[in-house]
Amino acid sequence: MRLRPFSLSSIPLLWLADLFGKFKQKRSSRICLEAVKIGGVIILTVLLSMEYLLPLAQSKTLSNSLWKQGDFLSSLGSSRDPSVKEVVNLAGMIRFITEDQLSEGKVLRYAGLIFQAAKKYGVNPLEIIALIVAESEFKEGSINARTGDYGLGQINWRHWGKDYGLTPQDLLDPAINIYMTCHVYKFFGQDIGKYHRGNGVKSNAYIVNVKSILSTLHAFAEMNKEDAS
Repeated sequence: MRLRPFSLSSIPLLWLADLFGKFKQKRSSRICLEAVKIGGVIILTVLLSMEYLLPLAQSKTLSNSLWKQGDFLSSLGSSRDPSVKEVVNLAGMIRFITEDQLSEGKVLRYAGLIFQAAKKYGVNPLEIIALIVAESEFKEGSINARTGDYGLGQINWRHWGKDYGLTPQDLLDPAINIYMTCHVYKFFGQDIGKYHRGNGVKSNAYIVNVKSILSTLHAFAEMNKEDAS
């Protein structure tokens, strides 16, 4: 067999080709690795944005859009149940008269309790709102240690709570207190002066204050009717 002559000139060419192939392979691997890293960073950034930034923006937008001009309350009033609409209207009045100092949950809870208790006793829920504003400004933890009055409607424990087996702590519960406020108001023939149990100038000033609050609530209700029409 005849041997093929070996050429030394082919060595550099083969070596260069092999070197170029390895370089090209490493370069491709490095580019792929960098692309994976960049892709991972982008995906991580998107996920973090969706988890933290998007809910925050949505929450802020929702809060502003719902509460602005009473949109939050009116959005709930779309129900066909008339009682829901009444509760929403009362919530709007509470929100207005307290100058947005209460949380959404408290506004709706108070409105629902006032609606139900006022309906049971046949009293005007707006008058109950006005009484509560005058008595406690809707601060459910209000306590008058000197007179022994508790809660939203400042129910006197010795004259009312005790007879019904309630403790002073019970009267701080909005559900019990609003119920008792309607009960006492009905008992006194829906007489604001008798509810206050005061005399003289202070009693008259109290009555004027409650009536002025009530007038404000009526004006707000009328204004809302005009806006709706």
